[in-house]
Amino acid sequence: MSEKDNTIARLEATAACLDLTIPEACLPGVVANTQLLQGYVDLICGMTLPDTCLPAYEYRP
Repeated sequence: MSEKDNTIARLEATAACLDLTIPEACLPGVVANTQLLQGYVDLICGMTLPDTCLPAYEYRP
């Protein structure tokens, strides 16, 4: 199963649990955004931070 097919299957299962309908015309955009956000999740979860890091209370780019 390809990554896209896997994403669609997860989206359909999640939508069914929420009693949500994703219109067919919107599905490609929802899939693309889900894959983009999953890339950010993987990036953040792949970072190792020591327990001694202080929390950042405000963000300054």
